Amino acid sequence: MSEQAVSGFMRALRRAVSFAKLYGSDHRLTREACDETARAAAGVGEGTGGTMLAFVEETLFVDGDAQGLTSLQFNGFLRTLQESGVETVVLGDTVGTEDVAGLVRMIAGETDHYGSGRSLRVNDVLLGNTSMTQSPTAALRHSYSASLDALRRVGMSVHDRERISLDDTDQAVQSLLRQVVDDPTAALLLSTVKSHHEYTFYHSVNTGILSLGLAHLIGLSEEDTLLLGIGAMLHDIGKIGVSSSVLQHPGRLDPEQWEQIRRHPQIGAEAILAAAGPGQEVTAVVAFEHHARFDGSGYPRLVYHDGTGHHHHDTHPHPLHYFSRLVAVADTYDALTTRRSYRRAEPPSRALQILIGEAGTSYDPDFVLAFAHLIGLHPPGSFLRLSSGLVVMVTDAPAAPGEPPAVVAVRSATGADVTRPEPVAYSLTDIVGHVSPGLLGVTPAEVLERMERAAA
Repeated sequence: MSEQAVSGFMRALRRAVSFAKLYGSDHRLTREACDETARAAAGVGEGTGGTMLAFVEETLFVDGDAQGLTSLQFNGFLRTLQESGVETVVLGDTVGTEDVAGLVRMIAGETDHYGSGRSLRVNDVLLGNTSMTQSPTAALRHSYSASLDALRRVGMSVHDRERISLDDTDQAVQSLLRQVVDDPTAALLLSTVKSHHEYTFYHSVNTGILSLGLAHLIGLSEEDTLLLGIGAMLHDIGKIGVSSSVLQHPGRLDPEQWEQIRRHPQIGAEAILAAAGPGQEVTAVVAFEHHARFDGSGYPRLVYHDGTGHHHHDTHPHPLHYFSRLVAVADTYDALTTRRSYRRAEPPSRALQILIGEAGTSYDPDFVLAFAHLIGLHPPGSFLRLSSGLVVMVTDAPAAPGEPPAVVAVRSATGADVTRPEPVAYSLTDIVGHVSPGLLGVTPAEVLERMERAAA
């Protein structure tokens, strides 16, 4: 059983459930999706005599072991499974399409029970009698998951044009801040988790983690850091009001589509400002200004009053709040390192080079410099190719200036995956270049999970 096999099964099952909710369980597309799920299930349980998936709160367990990365990637779907009453699923060596269809009907709400199946059993195992093993980063993942839930609730309110609440986001940011302070390296590695299915929410949490790390580095007070974190987490919430076809459009946007994109800072700021309590108004400013750019060339184009009766626009850029300038750096870094339908993901080192190249124009040079110090020349999560042919991943900053960052092996010189990542001794002159995660087919969060399993 591999992480890829489990992720493939969960992805196929989610797709089948989505089709069942849209078209019904008897629709051709749903049946085809059930066939795909049955084939994916065989890859999970093949040769094991039976594999148990258990869904406990926000965590997926496979035969008792927590699947941290998969749990985060399918966080929303895990909630759907639990709401439908599914606690455990046991997959046989081969899984039949009809058994999958029965599970899909239960999750989609067409029936309140599964019945019985020969190749797939639901809720056959009592969790009280099962030993579950959590990973060392379970608390960090819990904070990440809680942040996703908070953003979903805010997003639903924005979508329904209802008044939002900042309470859940405030609590989520407090929890994330504790994790960032306690284990900053693990937090940076976890901020590489991506989801095409819910891009805006995952991007917002990752931007929040990076912003909190930067705020802690430069010594912001806890009160200011919490406000900054709320603004960072909600900076893109206005995109809920933008059509998904526009957000994922692969080519050049037409004027009408571009106008929709340009309005999302205003939509988000208005929703936040309506909910903000005394002293929280700055969180709306972050949402409003995060695309305005340091030199004022972004959007919206801002006009400010200088107290003399004059209004300034193009020749005197609006002095952006320093929260907005800090979040803009974290926002861009995460966006650049995420694959989208219209462009590839940039390696962390290349994303940092882009920020440095636009320091003083698009971005505040002081915050770019601080961010470069936070993540280093070779940021945690970077994949490096060594002269020996070995591919390694950076796990921590250098112990001292002039020394190489800590790394673990992820691919051998012959091209084989390393299932138990081990530390590697090397020198800076051994680095041949950076390797894109997309080319490797592995993410930093996956490597982190392998490291935790190896240490267990």
